[in-house]
Amino acid sequence: MRNRTLLIAAVLLAGCRDNVRIPPPGTGDAARPVPELDASTVNLPVTVSLANIAAQVESKVPRGQNREDEWQPIGKYAVVGTVYVKEMWTREPLRLEIDGDHVDMATRVRYRARIAAHPCVPLAGCRWVQLGSCGVDGPMPSLEVGLRTTLLWRRDWTVAPHTTARPVDPGIPCKLTEANIDVTDRVRDLVQKQLDGAAPQVDEKIRDAAQLRQRVEDVWSDAQQPIEAAKGVYLVLQPESIAATKPSGKGTTMSTTVSLTLRPRVVIGDRPEVKEKPLPEGGDPSPGRGFRVALVAELPYESANEILGKQLVGRTFDVKGHKVKVRAARLYGGGSRVVLAVRVSGDARGELYFVGTPAFDPQTQVVSVPDLDYSVESRQLLPQVADWLLYDDLRDQMRAAAHFDVSDRVEKIRHDVDRALNRNLGRSVRLAGGVDAIRPLGVSVFATSLAAVVEANGHVQIHVNVGGSARPAPPSPSTAAGRR
Repeated sequence: MRNRTLLIAAVLLAGCRDNVRIPPPGTGDAARPVPELDASTVNLPVTVSLANIAAQVESKVPRGQNREDEWQPIGKYAVVGTVYVKEMWTREPLRLEIDGDHVDMATRVRYRARIAAHPCVPLAGCRWVQLGSCGVDGPMPSLEVGLRTTLLWRRDWTVAPHTTARPVDPGIPCKLTEANIDVTDRVRDLVQKQLDGAAPQVDEKIRDAAQLRQRVEDVWSDAQQPIEAAKGVYLVLQPESIAATKPSGKGTTMSTTVSLTLRPRVVIGDRPEVKEKPLPEGGDPSPGRGFRVALVAELPYESANEILGKQLVGRTFDVKGHKVKVRAARLYGGGSRVVLAVRVSGDARGELYFVGTPAFDPQTQVVSVPDLDYSVESRQLLPQVADWLLYDDLRDQMRAAAHFDVSDRVEKIRHDVDRALNRNLGRSVRLAGGVDAIRPLGVSVFATSLAAVVEANGHVQIHVNVGGSARPAPPSPSTAAGRR
């Protein structure tokens, strides 16, 4: 059908070779959209101090016990029979230390003890016979006892501490060699029983101190809100999933890293509507992939045509002994390519069509059409009407004119995103980062504009102010380091 149309056009033009009536090119393939980038990863370090937990549990555990007022039976032994003990113990303040995925709460216990038998002899009666002692006349023996809490994050973002007795350091034992009796285990059991009673308190205090879910919920909610980078420019982070590393620590500080998987995009126009999603269950962290977002530097065809007007309109070209003058030039989208329509007068009158695929040079930040060439319709019809117009030099002049500097547009949107990455997201959540480098992705062809699309790679962290009031975001390191 199209060939038939071209044939009819050629017949109609057979008698007037200076009139060029070429049908506009077909639209071809679908327009080229903005490419979908891989997801980004943003890390949120969460640090919790547990230093005051030992002090909070301190009052729940007795500081000592004195049983020296009367003899207490401890068991029957060969030869000596029933053995009795008088004892006391005292402990130091509880100490807390985190090592990896567990919390140790320990104390040093010192004690003394005397043991005796109470034999009874017919006619003579019963009497107390001391068999031995330790810590009475010399240094008091000691041992180390305590609790160990294993830390684990549940998938619902609550911490699951589990506290049990920790391994015992016997220290200096109390072995009464005269009767071959060791009271160390007895004292250990007495103190450990007191500590075990405090284990639920330790779990409760650690859960209260961590409060991970509340902090993560704040971040998840704030990260979904559009960030106004500039007037009519919004950065939407679009969080998809969230995960946390296993808790670990050193000294009195527990830490974990919460990772958010994002698909950020820049929206030009009105503030986008966002339907907030509830906090999902936690999962296993994915490998860090940095922060990346597609920046779209749009060049409306109206602006492009102003540039073409300055480059082409009014110019006269010598084409193989013929002269043609450009009266108008306009660029528009034709599917995945662009069409340059040039209206000429002089030795030929009419409209010429050139078609090509736009490209973006990241070094010069110029959008051009390096393969711009005569449309298929032009190549089929011009040989029958004005074959001299099919001249490479004329085509090259059109290619040279179709150069559009978009550096100011790229830089502006890059600056807008940089600014958007350094701000408070909510009352206690702040974003800090910047764009470090860009790489070209191509040129998207829209109905009303061309768009140079670049991938902006950068660094971003989210910080939570545990105190609750927002602090100013720190300056982006990329600003100080300079652009690459």
